[in-house]
Amino acid sequence: MKRLFLFVLLLSSFLKVESARAFPEMIRYHYVNCTSCHVSPNGGGILTEYGHEISVAALSTWGTEDEAKPFYNVFSEPKNLTVGAFIRGVKTYQNNSQVTNGNFWFMQADFEAAYQFSKKWTADLSLGVSPDVLNGLLPKGVSPLSSRRQYVMYRPTEDTSVRAGKFVTDYGVYFQDHTIPTRQGIGFDEGDETYNLEYSYQGEFWSGSVTANLGRPDDLSLMMEKGIAATGGINVADHDKVGWSAFAGAENSKSRQLTGPYVLLGFSKEFFFVGEADLQISQPAFGETNQGLFTYEKLGYDIIQGLEIYVMGQTVTHAFKGEYQPLAQDLKYGPTTNRLYGVGPGIYWFPRPHFYLQLEVQQQFSNELPSSQTTGFLTGNIYL
Repeated sequence: MKRLFLFVLLLSSFLKVESARAFPEMIRYHYVNCTSCHVSPNGGGILTEYGHEISVAALSTWGTEDEAKPFYNVFSEPKNLTVGAFIRGVKTYQNNSQVTNGNFWFMQADFEAAYQFSKKWTADLSLGVSPDVLNGLLPKGVSPLSSRRQYVMYRPTEDTSVRAGKFVTDYGVYFQDHTIPTRQGIGFDEGDETYNLEYSYQGEFWSGSVTANLGRPDDLSLMMEKGIAATGGINVADHDKVGWSAFAGAENSKSRQLTGPYVLLGFSKEFFFVGEADLQISQPAFGETNQGLFTYEKLGYDIIQGLEIYVMGQTVTHAFKGEYQPLAQDLKYGPTTNRLYGVGPGIYWFPRPHFYLQLEVQQQFSNELPSSQTTGFLTGNIYL
């Protein structure tokens, strides 16, 4: 059971990642908010026209302006309509004293469109093939299609927005990496989309949001929690940002509180640091209180434009006094304090607009592992 649970934990890092995400490292180019490049206030998903231009100006090693446009500029988008497509796959590797294996997984094949009815109103909808279909794992009776993002957004001013619909609750840093158990552990990652009502402010000097998480009324079998999240950050000198997030929610017979700081530091246009730490307290209706600490740190450097090397570290620690419950979403490891540490190097390469490769190798340590474990991830992503 322990080995199976650990396997689920490790694989959740990439199996749940299903759509293009934000790049918080762009802080080093003075992009303190995600709205510069994304339709969504908290990043991820479809790009704005300016976001496509940045793909050439700051992200890729080579490329032309026409090449950076949606679908390589093979057709002109209708007025007020922005479209995009996302295709992704990952090759994984796992090795410890008892297990050595590798797999390839299709992670995503999605189409997304955003239509701007006026300067203030926008509707966004994504539709794609379920990863279970792509990997031949679709259970009977489950739809082969999925829509992970669908919302209507109203912008009363350039800096503020109100949106309602289905999307990931705004909390902490929206990392693009596929190798972070932290985001899955706190329940705010791709695959954890809920129906929300959100107010967001993205200003020059500070930003923040308040989100009412309404769960999944469309699928009560998921039993997702409901609650309220708030996050805020201060922009320092146009290339640094520090902030704090908090969440309080409940699901059937348990409740939880989550809070912690995050930081984005752009030391130069080549050198950056991003990190987040979260303390979670979960209280079942019957039983002991569970406490967990989740951290993620990444220190990176651009050798040349589009070629980034980095070192990452992550920690997942749980103190659990109750009965052993191997539930991946809550990361309840066992009846004592359990820890997972991971550290290792990685590399991103954007050879041209719309395409990047990521290679990361981690050495992981846990009292659930028979020995220290080496894991590797090779990801290819195309966004059009």
